[in-house]
Amino acid sequence: MNIGEIPAVGPSREKTEKMMKFFPLFMNFYNVWMDSISDFSNISLEAMNRMHDKTANIGYEISPEKNKEIYNIWIETYSDTFKEFLGTGHFARDMGKITSLLIDAQKYNREMLEENLLKPMNLPTSTDIDEVNRELYSLKKTVRELTRKINELSQEK
Repeated sequence: MNIGEIPAVGPSREKTEKMMKFFPLFMNFYNVWMDSISDFSNISLEAMNRMHDKTANIGYEISPEKNKEIYNIWIETYSDTFKEFLGTGHFARDMGKITSLLIDAQKYNREMLEENLLKPMNLPTSTDIDEVNRELYSLKKTVRELTRKINELSQEK
């Protein structure tokens, strides 16, 4: 049993259970993020190896021209290596997972913020604001209809 599976007890059980829902979400995000960092480390090593292969026969002469040549090789090698990686399905899947988990974390964070901060302070939640917006839309629509009817009736006279 891991820490995310420990049952909550006592008067704050419900709040604790809701808060513990974040733990697996965080762990999933952390795992995907660490995999992504590992991938970027591996790509950096690959780029470094390619750079070494391309510059192995350049020699040890130190001059501005030689430094410029090495710099250009370095930029080209790293750019090409990272372009290849960023175009793979593996990278796209990782970014999709990270984005999905970030959206889930944002939803959870919003729910916890509303429940633990906004509601106790009697501040409006997004649900309250949505309800007010729907009612405002309905009222505006009714006013437009009534205005149109008034105009029609005044033109008939």
